[in-house]
Amino acid sequence: MLLPILMLGLLFWQCDKINQNTNPNVTEQTCEGCHTNLAALTALATTTGSGDASGALAPLSPAQRVHIELGADQHGFSDIDSTHARMSCAGCHSGQSPVAEATDANAMSAAHQGLVRDPSVDPQLGCGGGLCHGDIARRHLTSIHRQGWGEKAQLALRYGGAGYSYSNAPVELSSGFEANRLLQSATCGQCHISRPIVTGGGFAGSATGGNHQFIRKPNIDFTCTACHSNTVGIEWRGELASETPDLHESFGFTCQTCHTEDFHGAGSSDADLTSIYDVEGIASCYTPCHVNDATKNIFHEKHWAGQGSESGLSCYVCHGQAIKHFESGYVSDYTQTYEAFKIGFNPNYQQADQHHSNEKWSVVRHTPVTRDAYSEWGISALPYFDEVPTYQRTSPHNLQRWTSRTLVESSWIDSSTAYDDNTCWKNCHLHNLVNGSSAGPYNYDHFLMEGDLDAHDQQDEKLANASVTVDGGGNLCNACHAF
Repeated sequence: MLLPILMLGLLFWQCDKINQNTNPNVTEQTCEGCHTNLAALTALATTTGSGDASGALAPLSPAQRVHIELGADQHGFSDIDSTHARMSCAGCHSGQSPVAEATDANAMSAAHQGLVRDPSVDPQLGCGGGLCHGDIARRHLTSIHRQGWGEKAQLALRYGGAGYSYSNAPVELSSGFEANRLLQSATCGQCHISRPIVTGGGFAGSATGGNHQFIRKPNIDFTCTACHSNTVGIEWRGELASETPDLHESFGFTCQTCHTEDFHGAGSSDADLTSIYDVEGIASCYTPCHVNDATKNIFHEKHWAGQGSESGLSCYVCHGQAIKHFESGYVSDYTQTYEAFKIGFNPNYQQADQHHSNEKWSVVRHTPVTRDAYSEWGISALPYFDEVPTYQRTSPHNLQRWTSRTLVESSWIDSSTAYDDNTCWKNCHLHNLVNGSSAGPYNYDHFLMEGDLDAHDQQDEKLANASVTVDGGGNLCNACHAF
């Protein structure tokens, strides 16, 4: 018993005396004294703007980002989070507290000597230090949220081809990626305490009496849909011009309702992940919610993935809406977007070692990469650019029960439309016929064609997407009848 007691003592040895300071002119300053005083923080701020690159959240001023707003009955951080307050500010952030200086500016300078802005950047020393969250911190350090393994795998494939590892990438490529962090590295604090860096940072919610509170189950508005605002966030809330919120959102679901996988990762084995879909326990339509729906109606019987020769549709093919796509570009500019709903072939179809290999057709999203996308990093051209599609399977978070592809756009009870062999295919299948007569073409706009690449100046990507575009094999009829 002696060793744990000694270690617990070491954990708290740095505790500073916590006193709320509401007078910015006193000579002795503490961390809380300054950070509970918005006027003092505002006067000391040297930058402006929110720094929010995502546009997902209302902007915070520099002072607001670090302001701990106490409630009427609160006198310090211990009233907000009594558990973590025992460690003191300096216990996590280092720095100096209290300090004795004549001015606020000098006090801030002295207090911030050795300051660690985000102690969870190194989770094993921060959140995992002492007797705290050691196992979680260890696993998170190699998780896909922290490392962005999917992006690294795509980078490696386009540079070195199949079997090439990101760990072998030249320093120009790896250092360029790490510096840009296309996927912002998610630290413990950016989910459980503050807003993510990509949104400009600041305490999550900025709610009176709740700032800097350690939140076990994060608020999705300040974490999940803030980080993933350009895709998942706007789709989930129905913010694109042609869509409505996801049906599950209207039922009161949150991200965690479906995403029950361990976001902290499984450990070092996560380095082998090549896609978010490879994460153990990743959310699925099929289980547990819709496990019994494969035979619920004639459409599911015909098209549910894995049901037979005519099957193989991703759920999103029928139940998704338009999504945001990203124009091709360079690492310094991924801001140009367009809205479209596109169905393409799934290159993983019938590939036993690949995810979603039972889906022949999938909704696809364009990723912003070109042959010379990383020229700013000293990589003039990606040698294996043509080997990896730039239109890839995606999981739109804007599902609806009834869409323009489900034959009726409301429930069968409210519809006079009858199901028969002459009507079931009209809203979705590629065809030129109406009542047996040649017309059309019909439904071409649902599918990814090479002409779509021409329309968005993506001609150089046709070879890379030959396995995805419906007419990429040169014969449109073969898309359905001889695949």
